[in-house]
Amino acid sequence: MTTETGAIIYKAFAPTIKMMICIGLGIVLTKRCNFQPVNAKGVSILSLNISLPLLIFGSMVSAFTSDNIKAFGPLIMVAIIYQFIGLLFAWITRELFYVPKDFHHGILVLGMLSNWGNLPTAVVQTLAKGSPFDPSTDVELGVAYIAVFVLVMTVTLFPLGMHKMCAWDFREDNLLGPPPLPIKERWRQRFNSLKGVFRPTKVKTDGDEEQGEKRHDSDMTLSAPAPHPTGIDPSGPADTAQSKSAKRTSSNDVFDDQEESGDTVAPDLVYRARFAGGADMTRKKSRASSFHSLMESTRPIPPTAPLEASGIAEPCQDPLSPNPNQLNPVCSHHGGETYNYHHLATPAPSIHAPKKPLKQRMWKYLEPFLTPFMAAIVLGIICSTVRPIKALLVPVEGWSVSRIPNAPNDEPPLSFIMDTATFLGGISIPGGLVLLGASFGRLRLPKKWSDIPFGAIVAMTLFKMVILPLIGVFFIEGLRDHSTLYPREDKMRIFVAILLSGTPSSVNQLVITQLYNPNGTADTLSTFLALQYIMMPILSTALAAIALFVVK
Repeated sequence: MTTETGAIIYKAFAPTIKMMICIGLGIVLTKRCNFQPVNAKGVSILSLNISLPLLIFGSMVSAFTSDNIKAFGPLIMVAIIYQFIGLLFAWITRELFYVPKDFHHGILVLGMLSNWGNLPTAVVQTLAKGSPFDPSTDVELGVAYIAVFVLVMTVTLFPLGMHKMCAWDFREDNLLGPPPLPIKERWRQRFNSLKGVFRPTKVKTDGDEEQGEKRHDSDMTLSAPAPHPTGIDPSGPADTAQSKSAKRTSSNDVFDDQEESGDTVAPDLVYRARFAGGADMTRKKSRASSFHSLMESTRPIPPTAPLEASGIAEPCQDPLSPNPNQLNPVCSHHGGETYNYHHLATPAPSIHAPKKPLKQRMWKYLEPFLTPFMAAIVLGIICSTVRPIKALLVPVEGWSVSRIPNAPNDEPPLSFIMDTATFLGGISIPGGLVLLGASFGRLRLPKKWSDIPFGAIVAMTLFKMVILPLIGVFFIEGLRDHSTLYPREDKMRIFVAILLSGTPSSVNQLVITQLYNPNGTADTLSTFLALQYIMMPILSTALAAIALFVVK
């Protein structure tokens, strides 16, 4: 091992030691000093809403200029690609290995989310103070670049609703449903369904079924014995009545009124009528006249009719009528009680919720973006790119002193804002690492070893911290050598893009899962996170050393 290689490994391992000490203090606080979740929640609120936004704001104002603000695009592109690759790896893991039912969607979130906050920030703040970086600018620049990745993760998690996937695992139909099928049977069903899509199959329509019934009826008609020419059946009157009844049933009322009195239609004419239109002209005419007579004898229901008039459409039966089949007008009474049409009926209550105003609907989509973190990024971009505003906060060449005079302390007029942001932002990284250790101190592994999905846990660790970093290294090197997205001169941009390809999964998912789980636990997720963070000192150190070697 050469001296240069040893120096690179030591530089990469030094921030890991600092992180492990902070995480260890969080575990000790939880185990020995009764650091309750309520206390951790208070520190988390302070860090997420005050400390971290101020740290990002101060770093962006100091580091970004109108020249390097264009790094936003390449960084956002790489962050989205990392998320999609992680989602693909998580889906492959779920398909190839056993995953409990309460983590079928959570494993997809695990693949997409990474710890792009305190861990890489601690590494950058330590390594940017030495070569090959510029300590005067690259510390703030590295934190600002990391903020772009955090921005993508935050937008994906909350405004785009990815956090809801953690709740899908705890739906009643998912928990009470049958266990997942074995992989062979599952893929066999998918291949069979895929073959059914591309296999040309003849769909049997209603017209085909009706035509088949007509042919069947016509065959029965043809197979029936022909009637006697004189209309007299030699088998006797009883058999004659029975044969007539059978003919009516089999031919589906193909006889007219004259046929009922004894006259019949030849079977060949019936067969032709069946194939010509399904019924003879006499029958069609009879149905049409019945429909017109129905429309003429039925008067419409008044619009003021009461809603409870359930029998209003029933026809009135005239006891004096000689023909019981005669069509009668619709009655306007029910149960002997005449309804009053002079009062407007009370409308039924609507089952649809009233439409919300446009302002409330727009606020529903804008509210997730209006967070302290998002506000810090927007203000940071504005203050860093508008030179007169930036000159009020930090020294700007061509503006400070010459156009905007300094304060009595020989600093920009609003430099105290930057001092406050740096002062409060300093507690964000160590506080976040302590909270991370406290979360590990409260982890509970499943009681049964058979419930632990060892195959999926090992696969996700390899995907997230070995395979994805290798893809990231070659991908960023390719962009550096064959495009202008990652220029060689911007070493911190290259370093951050490679470093953030191999961070463990985000601990924020642990809090979200505990909130959605009715039992308030996240045992399955804890097992996945435990192995990743156990391997973090070795794998993160190796990745940081490779990133340093690439930017040399």
